[in-house]
Amino acid sequence: MTDFPESVRVAMDIKFHQPMTVYCLQRDGRFPLAFASASMILVDRNIISTAKSILSGSERHDIAANKWWFNFVNNKRYTLNPILCAIEGSKGGAPSYQHFVAEFNEAQKVLGEAFPEAKLVNFEEQHFQASYGIVRGLQQRYESDIAFLLSVSKHLHAITASRLLEKVEGVLFELCAKLDPKPSPFVMLAALSSLYESASGEQPSIGRSIIKPKPQYATADAHNAVSDLRSLELLLCTFQFQSPAATFCTRDKALTEFWVAIKASEVCKSGTGISFHAKLEPELFPRLPVERLGQLAERLVQNGF
Repeated sequence: MTDFPESVRVAMDIKFHQPMTVYCLQRDGRFPLAFASASMILVDRNIISTAKSILSGSERHDIAANKWWFNFVNNKRYTLNPILCAIEGSKGGAPSYQHFVAEFNEAQKVLGEAFPEAKLVNFEEQHFQASYGIVRGLQQRYESDIAFLLSVSKHLHAITASRLLEKVEGVLFELCAKLDPKPSPFVMLAALSSLYESASGEQPSIGRSIIKPKPQYATADAHNAVSDLRSLELLLCTFQFQSPAATFCTRDKALTEFWVAIKASEVCKSGTGISFHAKLEPELFPRLPVERLGQLAERLVQNGF
């Protein structure tokens, strides 16, 4: 008599009609937009710009794929929220209250035209005032994040020689220690990812693709990077306020890979903010031996992250 196993592993290929151009970031990682589980969808500026290109009849090479993926959102199941667009603004710096309101309304108009079947978050004056409190509340750390990236760019714009990795890492931590408040943990992780990228440089590291360091690094460059990473922080905050938590919809592949690599979990309120566990994946630091990931995590904790 033949003995059969109690269970078998079955593998199936899943192929969508179009290549993935839109990513859905949720509590458990990255999903195709078709599988968004939350009713509230936070959109960033690249979603708005893509929606504009569709509405204008653009013939860009990825337009068919973008239209196909956007169809999943165009239904009454979802409520679209452009708060991240308003927080980032479009002037390369922290927006004024007037600019904040204008950016929200403009993004809202685009969403209404691009997704006529979806619901939209409607803000009145009290909602704008309360939401702009996020910008005011994060202003000091925003300034630290900007100052940090402006300082470290000169150390990270070129691939670091292996013999200098430890020294430059020390410089990064020293620069953090001089700033009050400390820069965001996400900004620091992105900088370390840039430092520990592949020595060949054939494939930029996840962090380098986000902060884009270069010799002439400007405040606007730092603002763009900080705004992207802050979107992930605000996504984490939603885990505390609604269930299921919101979905973050973006076309930014590097930001998506960063989210997957940090594996944020066990989010809880801590003082005036939140705390969470992060498991650093090797993909974030290509040149750092896997056995040294734990040591890097310890150094981050020792330096107040």
